[in-house]
Amino acid sequence: MDRRVADEALIEEMEREVAEYREWYAKHRSNESIENSIEPPDDLREHLWLFGWMIYEASWQILRRARRVDRGTEINVPAAQLIRQLTVIAEGLPWPNFAPRALGAFRADALVQSKRDTTQGYNEAFLLHKQVRQRHEHYVDSHGQAPGRERELTGLKEVFLQLVLAETGTACRAAERVIGRWVNESDKEEHERQWSADDEEHWVELLYQQLSLGVVIGEESLDRAAEIERAYGLVKRVSRHRLALRTAFRNPGIMTARAALHVLPLTYEMEALGLSPGSEYEGWAEMREATVRRFVKAYEAIERPVLDEDGKAVPLIIDHRRSVAQLRLNAALVLPGLDLPSTLGFAECLERNPLDDTAVEELSAWLAEKDAEGEIRGNANLIGSATMPAFLRGVTACQAARDATGYREWRLRWTILDRYVDGDDDGSRPSGS
Repeated sequence: MDRRVADEALIEEMEREVAEYREWYAKHRSNESIENSIEPPDDLREHLWLFGWMIYEASWQILRRARRVDRGTEINVPAAQLIRQLTVIAEGLPWPNFAPRALGAFRADALVQSKRDTTQGYNEAFLLHKQVRQRHEHYVDSHGQAPGRERELTGLKEVFLQLVLAETGTACRAAERVIGRWVNESDKEEHERQWSADDEEHWVELLYQQLSLGVVIGEESLDRAAEIERAYGLVKRVSRHRLALRTAFRNPGIMTARAALHVLPLTYEMEALGLSPGSEYEGWAEMREATVRRFVKAYEAIERPVLDEDGKAVPLIIDHRRSVAQLRLNAALVLPGLDLPSTLGFAECLERNPLDDTAVEELSAWLAEKDAEGEIRGNANLIGSATMPAFLRGVTACQAARDATGYREWRLRWTILDRYVDGDDDGSRPSGS
């Protein structure tokens, strides 16, 4: 299958092809018993596997192209429409459990919705995430213990990593938007506001639930990556055969750690409201201790050595380096004194352990360093831009629990690390998202 440009012509061709598959399916069902119709004919089975791969690649190609062209956050309308068409194509596949990578279209569609950066967009994204997880589970169950399904089951495990990564990312972006832009809504006309001060308790509970789920499924993704590594190994590059790369632990580790740090300050407001941390915990202290352990475990996944075929270390990409610095800075402020050693070595500030006041300053300085064009290396993400009073109180409570202070003073010293310091983040500066 030659690499092609994902455009209107290709998608129209794919629509015609899936219509042919459905005719094939109808004829097969009419000529076979129900038992013999559970699995597609061998020829169609191979077509479905490759077609699912094409849907996955096309949806991701469109997203990458749109994000290169657009300076803003939102995905443009033509790209969004093409991805929605791919989702409809994926929904119409016969024997869809034999085309596991087609689920990538739903992931791309959810990302389009979340990139609208509106309450409605995030709601639609979460709905798509839920639907695709249910679809994925159904596909796995449909294969059961049937012989000869290893390729499809492996494909479902590998695409699960991408689905969960996208959902955890949506939870983080939704929280960052609401918590970071909380005061901005008060400057708008009443009919334009997406929330008001009276809505704070609702948003605290909702964001707590979304982020908590993000941590849980993020851990599932890391566990699944470990299963794939043990059973099949990880690969150098994506192909029609395999999807899970050698670096498969890095992105889920970043997103899971990010969600864990975001949820911690919210726990204090949840407790003050008299709400429960969840049935699996006896109290809020136990929940916080578990979340810290989950953060450390996720962070350690980022630091896992990744070696190439010659046994040399594969360095983190620039975006991941920025994310590591942001996570360590966030942890230094929310969990001051945390023991979090690093062996990455791409910056001297990583050597500072435990994460004390000196670590805060060194990490802040590294992120604030400017390039030749005057752009900083990266902002401090949510910890540097939060304006929701409940979250700010939560950060102060996190520090007090470890006999520390200084968050508000740090914000005043490092306003350059506020992602909204020059107005809304329009994608022109590193956002770490």
